Amino acid sequence: MRTVLLAAALSLLPSAARSAQVPTRPVRNMAIDEAVFLAVKNNIQLQAERINPQRAATVIVEQQSVFDPVSYGQYARTKSNRQTSSALFGTQDSEASGSIGLQKLFPLGTVLDVHASSTRSWDDWVFSAINPSYESVAGWSIQQPLMRGFGTKVNTAGIATAKNERRIAQAQLRDSALDLVLQTKGTYWELVYAVRDRDLLRRSLERALNLQRDVEARVEAKVLGERDPAVSQAKAEVATRQEALVVAENTIRDHEENLKVLTDLISDTTLWGVQLTPTTEPPLAVPDYDPEHTVNTALANRPDYQQARLQIENQGIVVMVRRNELKPQVNATFGIDNSGLSDRAYQSRRDLASWDYYEWNLTLGFEYPLANRAARSRYRRARLEKQQAEIGLIALERRIQLDVRNAIRSVNTNVERLKAGQVSVAAETERLRAEEIRFKEAKVGTTQDVLDAQAALADAERRTLRALINLNQAMETVRRADGTLLEASNVMFEED
Repeated sequence: MRTVLLAAALSLLPSAARSAQVPTRPVRNMAIDEAVFLAVKNNIQLQAERINPQRAATVIVEQQSVFDPVSYGQYARTKSNRQTSSALFGTQDSEASGSIGLQKLFPLGTVLDVHASSTRSWDDWVFSAINPSYESVAGWSIQQPLMRGFGTKVNTAGIATAKNERRIAQAQLRDSALDLVLQTKGTYWELVYAVRDRDLLRRSLERALNLQRDVEARVEAKVLGERDPAVSQAKAEVATRQEALVVAENTIRDHEENLKVLTDLISDTTLWGVQLTPTTEPPLAVPDYDPEHTVNTALANRPDYQQARLQIENQGIVVMVRRNELKPQVNATFGIDNSGLSDRAYQSRRDLASWDYYEWNLTLGFEYPLANRAARSRYRRARLEKQQAEIGLIALERRIQLDVRNAIRSVNTNVERLKAGQVSVAAETERLRAEEIRFKEAKVGTTQDVLDAQAALADAERRTLRALINLNQAMETVRRADGTLLEASNVMFEED
């Protein structure tokens, strides 16, 4: 860690006691940690972003439901009345049947089907030995793909991609939170700058008023004439600095209201008119950044980089599925059914339980499109999309390196600006003191010389203050660039 000596800069940041004015509005003090806490908790846009991981979680359940058992059933009632050429054959027959079953897909691609049915038939056929007849059937079958559609990874690909999509949604939410915290802190520091800048302008106005009083005293003492240019110069400068103070007050209101929107304080409409007073002073410590280490930290923590890697992982899953679709469809099916037949329902069920009457079958099915162009096109497209995502990841790595190095360079630049500003403030303070002595005591200086010295000092003070605020904003930007801004801001961000 390195510590920048900011004594001169801090002298530009009067405490609330030194710079306090009689408030014309209700005052609400706010520290930067409170601003960040309220923003993460209440910001409307972030609340909307929080829904996305929850939405993505519903897709996981939807994909998992593919393996839920499916029950089915059917009832049928038929009756026919037809013509016949012989009295030995019946003309009317009826049938009532019902069936139920349960089917389940397993991750290996196996489909198990368990079923049972019962049928009652009756007719007026002379040759009917059993009339009415009751037939009961129960059995099961199992189908297993041997090539296309075989394997746990293929059949659970939808679940895997849905879980990654939820992680992507969580990373996007974290990314939005990082942007919000950076924006909130940036706005807070701008409010600090605006308030302290107003204090500097008040101090500058007070200097101009003191000079005006000295000039007016000289006019009263007949040292200067009423039309002496010094009189108009002093008045004009006072008016100019009063105008700047009015603009500064408006700038403060702008930053206050921006902060109220970010923290959603405006949900209470009475707070629109409240004066927000920042109570956190810009920190003095500036870390010694190692660009390589910071880049590695960014690659480990940046949510946009995590999103890109998850997208590549999902593309890899798609490629695996599309490769599997190139294979022939070969299914092996084995099933066995047990049956019972009688003129009484209970007897047919008893015969069913005996397993004396059964039928089993083994089937091997094959299907393959001769050109298979559709599957080949999908596979090639999936590979190209994965390749595109991998190139995008490399581009993102380059951009992260640039973000980190630019942010670190901005910190270093503002450190040097701050040091130069401190030297400038000291020099301009001495210059103003000398010009005031020349004007008041030696009687050789001019009003314009004093006004120029006052303006130069005010400019040096404002430039130093600007460098201090920019330095703190740059340090927050480094933390945003390496993905550690939430932790550095003491934000325990819950990813739903």
